[in-house]
Amino acid sequence: MKKENILFVGERRSKLAIKMGVTWKDGRLSAKQLFDALRFIHINPHECDFTNWFEEGGPEIVHNYKGLVVGMGHKVSKALTKENITHTFIYHPAARGIIRTKAIYKAHVRKQLEDQTIYTAGFKTLLHSTNRIL
Repeated sequence: MKKENILFVGERRSKLAIKMGVTWKDGRLSAKQLFDALRFIHINPHECDFTNWFEEGGPEIVHNYKGLVVGMGHKVSKALTKENITHTFIYHPAARGIIRTKAIYKAHVRKQLEDQTIYTAGFKTLLHSTNRIL
């Protein structure tokens, strides 16, 4: 049974990701930055769900998801808002600029996800900073 009930929504796979045959679940390329940030706040990225909004099936997955939806990047957040999908925004892990600094990105993800209520296996779980409260 899944421990996490979080869906991370990206844009689409990059040309390099397609060439390498990797997806978000592999934790490679920009996913590594995200995985490092999730581990920092004690979330196992391998127990989370991932999809890309601008790929076939992405919108359907998001519309049917029961749990916390996290939109990665402004393009995705704008599309989710247009569809009236409640979500939490985080910068895309491949964003350019100072947010790309590992410590700053980790702090950003922690700030955006703290105090988010998620429901897993019938339990209400409150994510708060780096502590878990059941």
